[in-house]
Amino acid sequence: LCPQVLLPTHIFSGETCEKPEVTHKLYTTTDGLIVANIAFIAEFDVKCRNGAKDLALYADVNGKVLPAVRSLDTSGYQVSWTEELSKAASGEYVIRIYDDEGYTALRKAQRTGEDAKSVTPLFTLNVHHPGTYHGAWVQSEFVAVLVAVLLWYFAYSSKMKLQA
Repeated sequence: LCPQVLLPTHIFSGETCEKPEVTHKLYTTTDGLIVANIAFIAEFDVKCRNGAKDLALYADVNGKVLPAVRSLDTSGYQVSWTEELSKAASGEYVIRIYDDEGYTALRKAQRTGEDAKSVTPLFTLNVHHPGTYHGAWVQSEFVAVLVAVLLWYFAYSSKMKLQA
């Protein structure tokens, strides 16, 4: 067989990661003034005690399964997703990361109607979203008009008192 046919079986060799050590960076969009969706990005590096590399990883975020994309430059992975501005609540988001075996068990649990949380992930990441800034409660133009009306009222009432 030619090497191109053997390559996919080498990439997805089914290695399992034993006792992963994870370092991660998490990002979320906090400015909601000019965007319609909030972006969540989790970047992480995985080092396995048994030396397993080139793992196929999957993420479960609120019941939605996403692939963990492997970086070509580093040994890191990235999971990203978006939520509508109105539905993205502040607080903790749990990302459950699965390897091939865990992903298979997760899909089986979803198909049979079992609780997906019963499947043990390889590891989890907690993303803290502080909330989204939607702008000031009171517009500055409104405050300026209010101050102008109050100044006019005090000036007019003072003028009337002096003329009386």
